[in-house]
Amino acid sequence: MVVVSAVVGRSEGPSAAVVRAVATGDVRLAISDDQLSELVRVMGYQGVESLIWRPLHAFEVALDVGTMGFMYHPRRLDWPSLRDPNDGWIFDLAYTAGADYIVSYDNAVRDAADALGFVAVLPEDLLEILRRQYEP
Repeated sequence: MVVVSAVVGRSEGPSAAVVRAVATGDVRLAISDDQLSELVRVMGYQGVESLIWRPLHAFEVALDVGTMGFMYHPRRLDWPSLRDPNDGWIFDLAYTAGADYIVSYDNAVRDAADALGFVAVLPEDLLEILRRQYEP
C-alpha cells in the first residue's frame, strides 16, 4: 500500500517521500515476484485504478521500484502466527533480504512483524529514522 499511496496520494506525502528515497538510493528496497504480483493486483482494483489521475507519475514510480529495487526470490516459509496467511510473502522477503524494516500501513502486518522479531514502521516513521541518520 505504500507504493500505491505514492502513486495515488499527495506528491509531498510520506509514501511519495519513501519512493523518492528509493529512487535516490537513500533507501534500499527489497522486491520479489510475489510483491510485484501483489502490487499489480492491487493497482488493478477498480477503486484504486480510478484514483490514478497521472499515469506518467505511476510509470515513474514503477520505474523507480523496478530499477532501484533489489530482486529476491525467497522460498516460502511457514509463518503460523499470521492472521492473514496471504501476508506470508512479506515476511519471506524480509527474512531473505535481511531487511532492517518492513514499511507498511497494515496494522496486522506491523503486529505480526513485532511478534516475529521484525521491525515494521509506517512510512513517516522511516522518514524520521532517515532524518536522524543524516543529522550532523
